[in-house]
Amino acid sequence: MTVGTFPFGAPVRDLAMGTPLREVSTIVVGAYPSAVHVEWTPPQGMGRRVAALPVDNEPYPFWDGSGMDHFVERWRGEWFRPEWGTVRPSRLNGSSGRVLHARWLARLRVEPDDYFVTDCLPTSMKSTGVATAVEKVSAPLAGRHRLPPVVMQEHPSENAIVTAAVDHHERLRRQVEASGASIVVTLGNAAARVVAALSGQPDGALDDATYEKPRSAIIGARTLTWHALVHPAVRAPWVERHDQWVVGQRQGATA
Repeated sequence: MTVGTFPFGAPVRDLAMGTPLREVSTIVVGAYPSAVHVEWTPPQGMGRRVAALPVDNEPYPFWDGSGMDHFVERWRGEWFRPEWGTVRPSRLNGSSGRVLHARWLARLRVEPDDYFVTDCLPTSMKSTGVATAVEKVSAPLAGRHRLPPVVMQEHPSENAIVTAAVDHHERLRRQVEASGASIVVTLGNAAARVVAALSGQPDGALDDATYEKPRSAIIGARTLTWHALVHPAVRAPWVERHDQWVVGQRQGATA
């Protein structure tokens, strides 16, 4: 289902995942999908280079950037015109997906093919930086070269994600039950609060003092061990706190 338009015209799609096709040990819950990004250099005199502009739906949740040249070339052939400048794959593609297993799931001894990833919300959003690029660079160019209008939801606040995700609780519950998982991993505060609401708990916010302690969540007919972790794109000081958790998990595995 199409719900908007990326810069240069590709449709923003509802990427709500179905239920897992096989049982896994772990279900991973993020906030909302990212996108395929390009580095865009506008025509001379039309503005500065944009390092990461979302232009298409990501191939799968927490895409690790694999095949980005292929995806960007396929997108370019269908949606991009030479008079709009030049584009190439952004180096930021897949930055969160590349570290998801190594620094998050592997530390819980989850195998690479033994988890299912979903999101609280099903569509890519427009960050503040993207909104600025659209306003200062894309919009002036649009008047001269007939760029399609950009129709994307603004990056939501944490509270907005939690509120909106209430409408998707049934989907998330079905995914958890179909996965057969005994572990749920949430990435970021918004996802943690959504899982807390889904399991009837008053508050799921991350807590520095208890970050290393597993929780428990009852979702549908399943009781799961719950690891509420920061998002892979997290910034300081939570980077350092997650590093402490990684070290602790490594020491526990070798003890």
